[in-house]
Amino acid sequence: MTIYYTGRGDNGKSQMGARKIAKDAPLMEALGALDELNSWLGFCNYKKLRPVQETLFIAQAELGMYSKLRVKKEKTRELEEEIAKIDKLVPSIKKFIIPGGSELSTKLDYARALARRAERCAVKARAPADLLQYLNRLSSYLFALARLVNFRLKLKEENPTYK
Repeated sequence: MTIYYTGRGDNGKSQMGARKIAKDAPLMEALGALDELNSWLGFCNYKKLRPVQETLFIAQAELGMYSKLRVKKEKTRELEEEIAKIDKLVPSIKKFIIPGGSELSTKLDYARALARRAERCAVKARAPADLLQYLNRLSSYLFALARLVNFRLKLKEENPTYK
């Protein structure tokens, strides 16, 4: 039987290997933000996101110091290559775009916002530079994917009117 709880409570701390970390510590905020993002990507149910989800597990392991796993620069380069491919397909933009359009595009827009929050939390947790760069590029990738989805569905992007 899998044990999901100890039954004793945790007094606001989580066990991380041999250490106990306060649940409101920047590290825990970052791990939680990555978990939230990964869960949302699962909800998006979009095949292209599976490699990102795998990388987010590596990011959590790296931050939590569970292993020697690291998010390497190669992962960021892969996102940059995907962004470049998408950019060749979709029209160039000169204005902000209102999030929305199709259901999947809207989910990807929300994922982009979650990725930005995860990045901010990772900065506060003093994450390594390569991981921070990956998270930064991930939000750009999710934005590009949201645009691609709407483009393929022939949905027109809307710009704010500032009225």
